[in-house]
Amino acid sequence: METTKDPNINELILLQPKAVTFGQYDISEWQENILTLITEALQKHMTKEKPLNTDLFGEPYIIVKCDEVGGANNKSKVFKAAKELIPKLFSFRWKGKNGKWVTSTGTIITIIHNVEGSNNLTITFNKWAIPFLLYYGEGSGGGRFCKNVALTLRGNMTKRIYKMISAYKDKTSYDYPIDKFRKDFNISKSYSNYLIGKKILDPAMKRIKESNSDVWFDYKLITKYKQDNGRKPKADTIVFNIKTTAATQGTDQFNRNETIRRWVDIAFDYPTDNKTITTTDKIISSDKCDMFFNKCIYYDNQITAGNMTTQHVKNTLKKILRDEFGVK
Repeated sequence: METTKDPNINELILLQPKAVTFGQYDISEWQENILTLITEALQKHMTKEKPLNTDLFGEPYIIVKCDEVGGANNKSKVFKAAKELIPKLFSFRWKGKNGKWVTSTGTIITIIHNVEGSNNLTITFNKWAIPFLLYYGEGSGGGRFCKNVALTLRGNMTKRIYKMISAYKDKTSYDYPIDKFRKDFNISKSYSNYLIGKKILDPAMKRIKESNSDVWFDYKLITKYKQDNGRKPKADTIVFNIKTTAATQGTDQFNRNETIRRWVDIAFDYPTDNKTITTTDKIISSDKCDMFFNKCIYYDNQITAGNMTTQHVKNTLKKILRDEFGVK
């Protein structure tokens, strides 16, 4: 009799799923924002920037600031959105060590703790959702994206497309079969290719470009596969042309700008609006840019040496931003 070892979560995390789907992916913008915060926690854990929080039973959780997810004074609505996310299923297919395919299905959120008297929710999530949250599609690998952009973009599909193209920053284009796009995004077959472009792709393209993201796209619909039905060829593939600042990565200027952006983000406690982007742009275009950059490098070294704390640096940079750049 053949015996099969139970799947192990530690083995699973290291696998690249060959197919990732989300049953009935009809989640709202705020639910997508909750997933963004879970993904952020996972990425920080994997890069050893910050370990995951775990509860009394060893299950991972995040503390959600409701203002970050849904704007000020919307805790009850964010709580409702989180509860409505619980029954939604995710599913992915992966190959075990014995070479057999395994399909794993479950829910992402398992428990929500409403912290009364605060604007926070504590959300426990399923360990088996980790591969789904960290990877997107066949061969995509893990893609890091800007949290502020992901949270502030309008439209749940726009948010998903932004995360997708972020995972393909190292490519100039990505071919997405329209039938698969419909399935992944839960789009009815009655929704024409024209409407996919007009109602989903065009708004996403415009919003992502206007967000000052470091990655954006344009697209075209093409007929990639031969059709022998005697009719006029119908588009079957979306070609995403990936645009990115990656061409300048590795240059001194890019590294300088990224260092400035990172410290501005930290100084303002990772704002959910465009404050980091607008402030960084203001610094870069100023004749005091080199001064600010040199201070960031100095403070990085001081923290590494244990001579200063991050909080001390935050307070110092806030004062510099206020006095030298008029940013409060």
